[in-house]
Amino acid sequence: MGMGTLLFLRVFGAVALLGVLLTLGAGVGASQLAPNAPPLTLLSGPLSPPDLAALDGLGRAEAGGPVDPDCPEPQAPLDRVLYDHLRGQGAALSCGNAFVGLTHFPNDDSGLSGQAPDPMGGFAVMARQIEGAKHEVLLANMLWDDGATSPGVLLAHAVAQLRASVAQHPERYPQGVTVRLMFGNSVRLDALLDPSSSVYSAARQLLEAGVPLSNDSVPGFTLELANYTYAYPHNHLKLLVIDGQETAAGGVNISFFHLPASTPGGLDLTDLLLTLRGPVARHTVAAFRDSWLLSRRLQCGQDVSVAALRRGCALVDAAEPYPLFYTAPPRPAGTSRAYGLYRRAGYETQDAALPALFAAAGTSIDLMQSQVSGTMQCSLSLTAPGGCPFPQEILPVWQAIVGAIRDRGVRVRLVLDYDPLLQVEPLSLLSSLWAQLRPLGLEDHLQVRWSGTAGGMHTKAALVDDAMLAVGSLNLHFSSFGSRGLNEYTLATSDPAALKAGRQDFDFEWARSKPFELPYWLRP
Repeated sequence: MGMGTLLFLRVFGAVALLGVLLTLGAGVGASQLAPNAPPLTLLSGPLSPPDLAALDGLGRAEAGGPVDPDCPEPQAPLDRVLYDHLRGQGAALSCGNAFVGLTHFPNDDSGLSGQAPDPMGGFAVMARQIEGAKHEVLLANMLWDDGATSPGVLLAHAVAQLRASVAQHPERYPQGVTVRLMFGNSVRLDALLDPSSSVYSAARQLLEAGVPLSNDSVPGFTLELANYTYAYPHNHLKLLVIDGQETAAGGVNISFFHLPASTPGGLDLTDLLLTLRGPVARHTVAAFRDSWLLSRRLQCGQDVSVAALRRGCALVDAAEPYPLFYTAPPRPAGTSRAYGLYRRAGYETQDAALPALFAAAGTSIDLMQSQVSGTMQCSLSLTAPGGCPFPQEILPVWQAIVGAIRDRGVRVRLVLDYDPLLQVEPLSLLSSLWAQLRPLGLEDHLQVRWSGTAGGMHTKAALVDDAMLAVGSLNLHFSSFGSRGLNEYTLATSDPAALKAGRQDFDFEWARSKPFELPYWLRP
């Protein structure tokens, strides 16, 4: 089976598989899955919106004092766009942030970031972040691969090391330590009918690392695991939040795909994780909590063993709610602006944020993307001359990009993952966009190249006017928008150091990318 098939099944497989099952009228019940695995649950109606006050950093005050951050409106145009979209739901947390770094997966091929090469690639950075936590670790991911050399083993040992430190030096952890791991309820290639496979793989690897799943004897240490309730749309968040102060978002899965090819099982898939410190982390915490409340918690009996994991543990109906207590406004970590963009079914407000950001571009939009598309109908228009109808079958985010080119001559460059299986969607989309630009003499303002990475590109990043960098889980693809869109999270910042790092990464990927050409039947 080729790389394209593997990637399709891993990243987009849940949607495709469930669509096939629904089309065929297949009933997939618990009896067809592993013991205690829930059925493939489909979202049948609208979900309630999240707690907007929590997204704006307004938790319940323990001491009765003000917890509202003081964050005035920004003057920079792109900052103002995102601030306005986040008013009352994250804008108050945009001040006082700082860039920590861009973590590269599998490693930093450019050598420009200072990230040291490691057999476990960027997962070694994540492990150190977990080990250094002082009171809380929140990790959300769509997948957690099984296997003795999977990156999850390293992260499980990082949790075990943190637990050992709490046991040996409780005085260093006066608040205790809570670790919450949340998974996306997405199928894996090795468990196509079991969307709970990742949470059980994580549980098994934690047990093997010496971390009990219940009745922990270490005072002050708490571990909780949960799996998102819905398989369609599933939870696509890829987050790591440390102590409510440092937040990281990107496209990386806890998967062999993102390991170096030199590591057994590694497939060299390129990705980025943007880490920021400061008030914006409260927004990520609130987004994590919102998805957590829509998840099933893994409940295990006392002294459950690896051999009895499936019999001794079960996913209960709802994850236990936990309050957000803030005694004061968040502490600033720097002077830069940063924004958290969260979306899910029932909360599509931020679907308009990226289109507005692109529409406001004045000179340039540089994109690194794994998957791009128009609507689902557009993806079926491969054989239509000129691609799919514009604007009817074009997503607002791409309409905004075309508008920026048409109205202000913005130059757009796109580095796109080269995958034979997934080419149908970008070909349909891009032929349509060029058909709109060609009569205006602006066709050359949209330049596209295939990624030149050995193992493919899974990055979802945008650099606008060298003034705003956005990195997250969201593909510019129909699966990431609308009432049946996946749960997604993006971090954006105008921090100068982040912009410099983003520029270096894009220029490096553009330089090693390969020519893109439409097939003959889509050319004018």
